[in-house]
Amino acid sequence: MARDIVVERLTIESFKPYGDVIQLEGNKNVVVANQGTAKRVNYVAKLENLRECSGPALQSAKPNMCIFSSAPRPTISGRFFQVKLLERHPYSSQVFMPIHQHGQKGASDPDAPCYLVIVAENGPDDKPDLSTIRAFAADSTQGINYKANSWHSPMVTIGRRVNFLVLVWENRVALQDCEEAPIDPVVVDLAPSFKNLSSDSKL
Repeated sequence: MARDIVVERLTIESFKPYGDVIQLEGNKNVVVANQGTAKRVNYVAKLENLRECSGPALQSAKPNMCIFSSAPRPTISGRFFQVKLLERHPYSSQVFMPIHQHGQKGASDPDAPCYLVIVAENGPDDKPDLSTIRAFAADSTQGINYKANSWHSPMVTIGRRVNFLVLVWENRVALQDCEEAPIDPVVVDLAPSFKNLSSDSKL
């Protein structure tokens, strides 16, 4: 039987066990820059490449900054999303920062959630502990930085395509770059965080 969870609001504090929320609002590290014309947030995320301190058995990795264009995921009855897989990057943090795309359908309200952040703690068997799984609603003004070795769902955008700037250290060795774990289905209730979803969406 699938387990049901509800969507939580994404905040800097609520996401701390899993990484960082990249946003201006509510951040304590804001300073004035550019002769008073800008605000700068210092050290907004902790970037990690753990291969550097894990010994010679690991191949070195390079930072990969890429653009990730994520199509909306199918839902159940326009309200539920089913999680069947989690992944982690054992030796690298991973940043996702939405890129605003002018004229994109559904992109007019930056405060409206547009993607899901689904995370879980590591269990004693070195697999995701599903009793700890959580889902957060993120809007286009919020980026995320997953800690190295943090279990999370592959990117889930809801209702529209979202483009992201992504930063991760990779060496093209599959299990060092990304490890996947199929899980018993977990159903995320998208209401009321996500509104105006199509009722004819299918899984």
